[in-house]
Amino acid sequence: MKFSKRLFCAFMALVLLVSCFSITAAAKGDIKFGVAFTTGSNLRLRSKANTSSKILDTAAKDEVVVVLNKTGKWYKVIYNLQEGYMHSDYLEVIKKENVELGYGKVNGTSVNVRKGAGTSYASVGQANTGDKAYIIGINNGWYKVLLNEQICYIRSDFLDLTEIPYENKDSKNAPVFFKGGKSTGVAVSAKALEAAEKGELVKPEKTEEPKEEEVVEVSKGDQIVAKAKTCLGVPYVWGGQSKKGFDCSGLVYYVLKNLGYSPSRSTSEQYKMGSSVSKSKLQPGDLVFFAGTYKSGISHVGIYIGDGKFIHAPSSGDVVKISDLSNSYYKSHYYGARRIG
Repeated sequence: MKFSKRLFCAFMALVLLVSCFSITAAAKGDIKFGVAFTTGSNLRLRSKANTSSKILDTAAKDEVVVVLNKTGKWYKVIYNLQEGYMHSDYLEVIKKENVELGYGKVNGTSVNVRKGAGTSYASVGQANTGDKAYIIGINNGWYKVLLNEQICYIRSDFLDLTEIPYENKDSKNAPVFFKGGKSTGVAVSAKALEAAEKGELVKPEKTEEPKEEEVVEVSKGDQIVAKAKTCLGVPYVWGGQSKKGFDCSGLVYYVLKNLGYSPSRSTSEQYKMGSSVSKSKLQPGDLVFFAGTYKSGISHVGIYIGDGKFIHAPSSGDVVKISDLSNSYYKSHYYGARRIG
């Protein structure tokens, strides 16, 4: 009996070990395929994931990059048909986005073309090697395309890019349907694309995107919160204002600056921004201030995210994280809040 019990325990331990390994392997193989927009000028495309490697090209601000996966602080990308690496600090990555990448070519035979971005969606036909498809989006590892006069999806590994994205400075073309991830007002159709390629006037039309592609209007406050959440886990660095490290006011400065605001840098000056708002009427995106945390007067700031919680860079040795306003420490040091217009 004792032997059987030991054998059973050993078997269960082996099963648990194999399960953990499978989960780890799946995590390591996670490809963050998507689209990114560059957030800085003269962003370098390098041959390897380090600053000492060869510079292959440089990208201007707000250009389109296709992201293949991530290696540490670097993204492996395709920029203007070149494969290389760009630092994650200067890319805004979105896994699902409308973006015009121009024509691509199918690289396989009997490739299923589907109604949606996934193998669970019904096939609407098949494509073969050399077939051209006009790419108008990326969705979780699938290209959204205009093919045979219909909007459909092809898995990314079965379609090769053949053109520089239409929004990039090196492209000779201009976006017809989407720019900056948003609609130009022209309904996606083969007829509209054909007219644009002939240089004819395309009359803007109102169109409804499929539900999975709907563009939802996001409030300023929600935009601030979303941007702040991309900084979670970044270490605290006194005087820091980049994803290499933040102090409390540096985090607020970074978030607002990247959303087009002109924020002050110090906590006390940030308290003069926007308009005052009472604690009972806080909304996501409001700045919350604290006094007497390490010195007299206003000394700490965070970004309210709703449900009584806020994001902030607490102190040396910590990281950007979410805390609760009801915490006795923050409750006792709470000073006030400001809403950015």
